[in-house]
Amino acid sequence: MQNNLYTFLNRIQGNWFLQENFYLLPNKQHTQNKERVSFLKNSQNIRFDLPNFLIKNINSHKSLFKLEKAKANRMTIRSINRNGQVNYKEYIYLINNNLIISLIIIKNSHKQTYLGIKISSYIRLIQ
Repeated sequence: MQNNLYTFLNRIQGNWFLQENFYLLPNKQHTQNKERVSFLKNSQNIRFDLPNFLIKNINSHKSLFKLEKAKANRMTIRSINRNGQVNYKEYIYLINNNLIISLIIIKNSHKQTYLGIKISSYIRLIQ
C-alpha cells in the first residue's frame, strides 16, 4: 500500500485549479468555490521529501485521518472523529495526469443520516 501511496502522491504534485461544490443536505444549501491550489510543493531551499513524510505519519495516532485504501490511481481516507458522532469519508480518483475527482460524504453516525456531500474537481495548471 505504501508504494501505491507514494506513486499517487508523486503524480499529484504541482499546481491545480480547484472547483468544489458542497451540498448541506438537512438545510438544502449549496455553496461553490473556485481557487488555485498547490499540492506537495516544497520550497526551493528546503530538501524535504513531503510524500515520504505523509506516508510515515498518515496512520499515526496523532493524525486526524486514516488511510483505508491506496492504489496508483485512487485513495480512500477516513476521518478519525474523537466523539464518534460524524463519519467522514473521502474518495479521491486520479482520472489522468491532469484531472482529479474527489467525493466526500459526511454522515451522522448515531442517526445514520447524511449531513453533506462535497464534490471537487482538480485540473492541472500548465507550468
